Amino acid sequence: MRILVSCVPFDHGRSGISVYMRNTVAALAAAGHELTLVVEQEAADVPEFAPYPKIVAPGWIRRPVLSMLWHLLFLPFRIGKRKYDLFFIAAANRRAVLFRPVPTVAIVHDLAAHRMREKYDKFRTLYQTGILPFFTKRAEFPVAISESTAKDMVEFMGLPRERITVSWNGLSLPNVKPAGGWMKRYGLEPGEYLLYISRLEHPAKNQYRLIEAYEKLPAEITGRYKLVLCGADWHGADVIHARAEESPLRDRIVLTGFIANEDVEEAYRGSAAYVFPSLFEGFGLSLIEAMHYGVPCACSETSSLGEIGKDAALLFDPEDPDAIADALARLLGNPELRAELKDAGLRRAAEFTWAKHVERIIHAVESSRS
Repeated sequence: MRILVSCVPFDHGRSGISVYMRNTVAALAAAGHELTLVVEQEAADVPEFAPYPKIVAPGWIRRPVLSMLWHLLFLPFRIGKRKYDLFFIAAANRRAVLFRPVPTVAIVHDLAAHRMREKYDKFRTLYQTGILPFFTKRAEFPVAISESTAKDMVEFMGLPRERITVSWNGLSLPNVKPAGGWMKRYGLEPGEYLLYISRLEHPAKNQYRLIEAYEKLPAEITGRYKLVLCGADWHGADVIHARAEESPLRDRIVLTGFIANEDVEEAYRGSAAYVFPSLFEGFGLSLIEAMHYGVPCACSETSSLGEIGKDAALLFDPEDPDAIADALARLLGNPELRAELKDAGLRRAAEFTWAKHVERIIHAVESSRS
C-alpha cells in the first residue's frame, strides 16, 4: 500500500512517541509498503526517515499550539485522494485532522489528559479532552496500543469496543554500538543500583514517591544500592530535583539527565533491578526493554503496566510509597524471586515485536476491504 505516515510531533526524538515513530516506519517499510512521511523541520534529517519522501511542515509550527492547528486544519489539504491508499497518524492522541481524504489509521497511545488533569496546561487539556477526541474517533481504523488504552477510548471517546484494534508496541532496542563508560561516569558499580528510565515529569512519572519509597528501605539496602533516575527534564522536573536534593539519602540518589542510546544497554545490564512507578502509561516501553536485558522488574499495577507486567514483574500501588518500598525490599532481598522474575521477563519481552504490531493493524485495514 501507499501509506502517508504522520510523524508529528517528534518531541526532538526524546520521548516514547518518537521511539514509536522510528520503529513503526521501519516495520511498515520492511513489510513492503511505500511510505511518505509528514515531519516537522526538526525531524526532516532524522537518519531513520532519510529514505522516504516527505511533507515537511512549515517552520512556524514550532510552538505546540501552532503544530496542533496546522495538523488539524492545513495538513488535510496536502493529502491527495489518489496519491495514498492509507493515512497513518502515529500519535492520534496528540494530533488529528479536520477531515480525512483517505482511510485513516489513528494510533492512540494513551488518554492521560483524561485521567490526570494536572498533566498539561489548560489549553492542551481542553484540546486533548474536548477537541481531539471528536476528530480522532471518526478515523476508520482506531488503534490502541494496550487493552488499558482501549478501555479508556471506550470510556472517554465513546467508541464501541468492537471498532478498536489493540496492537501492543514492539520491543525497542538501540541501533547503535554501546559506548561504554556510562557507569564509571556516574560512580556506579555493576549490580549495585536501582534503575528508572523516564523523563522527569511531576507528578505523572512518580519519581517523587519513588524517592520517598527509597528512603523507607532498610539501611543495608540503601547502603548497597543507589537509586538512579535517567531522563530529560519535563514538566515539574524542578520538584523532583528539589526532592532529591533535600533527601537524607541525596548522596545515594543519582539523576543523570537524558540517557543516550549508546548508553542504554549498559545502564540496564548493570542494574540490580528496574522499577517503573509511573502513575499512568499507555504502554511503558522501558519495562519490556529491561525485561529483555534480563533485569528483574517491579512496576505499577495500574494502567497498561499492570497488564504488561502481570506474572513477569512485581506489582505495587504507585500511590503508596510503603507499597513501593515493600516491593523493592522483596525484590532485592529474595534471590529466588529475582531469578523467577528474570526468566519470566525474558519470556514476556520476546512476545513484543514491531513486525507483529504493524501486521495486526494492516490486517484490520485489509479485512475491512474484503
